[in-house]
Amino acid sequence: MTPYAMCRHVTPCGTIEEQGPPALLADHATEFTLRHLSVEPGSQVAEPGCGTGVLSLYAALAGAARVTGTDVDPAALEAARLNAQRNRLANVRFIQGSLLEPVPSGLELVVALLPHKPAPRAFNHRYYGGLDGTDLLLATIRQSAERLIAGGRLVLYVNSIANPARVRAAFERGFEVRLLGEKRRHFTQTEFDGLTPGMFAHLVRQRDLGQAEFESDEEGLYFMARIYEGRRR
Repeated sequence: MTPYAMCRHVTPCGTIEEQGPPALLADHATEFTLRHLSVEPGSQVAEPGCGTGVLSLYAALAGAARVTGTDVDPAALEAARLNAQRNRLANVRFIQGSLLEPVPSGLELVVALLPHKPAPRAFNHRYYGGLDGTDLLLATIRQSAERLIAGGRLVLYVNSIANPARVRAAFERGFEVRLLGEKRRHFTQTEFDGLTPGMFAHLVRQRDLGQAEFESDEEGLYFMARIYEGRRR
C-alpha cells in the first residue's frame, strides 16, 4: 500500500484534515476552488472526479444535506472515505463511477476540478483531458445540465490551455455563466514535457490553432486558472 501523507485545509467552516497517497493530495487548484465555493445549507451536492474528497468534505462541513463524490480511481476513493471518517462527516458518500453517471437528478450544486491538460496522447489519468483538454469538462457540463434543478449551480475550475472558447460555448448553452475568480498559473516547458514527451510542442500547436491560451511575463510562461459558476436555466 502506498504510504499516506497528511495536510490540513483551513476553511471558513472549519479545518479539514486530508490524508492520502502524496500524488493524490489536493493542490493549489483545490485551494483556489475552495476560496470561491459557496454552499447553501440543506442542499444536494455532487463532486465528479473527487480525488481524496476535499471539496466534497467542505460541502458537507458547510451544511449540505447530502454530498456525493465520484471517482474512477479506487485509491482515491479509499482515501476519500477514510477522510470522511477522520473528519466525522456522515452526510457525504464516495462511490465509484465516471463523473456524474452514478448520480441521480435533483442536484442543487455540482463542483468540479477535473483533469484537463491537452496532450498528443493519453497518459496519466490525473492530468489528461484529451487532445484539446476538454473531454471531461464538456461531459461534466452536459451531465450537470441533466441533473441540476432549475437555478442549480455548476462551479467549474478551468485552465485557459483547455480550449476556453469551446468550454465557454458549451457552458453557456444551458447555463447563465459568470467568472468568480482567476489567477496566473506559471509553468515551464520542462514541467509539461515531464508529464508526457512532446506535450509542450502540442500545446504550442493548440495555441496556433486558437484552441489554447497562454502568454509570458517577467516570471515566464503562464496560463489563466479560472473559476466559473453556471446557473442552470
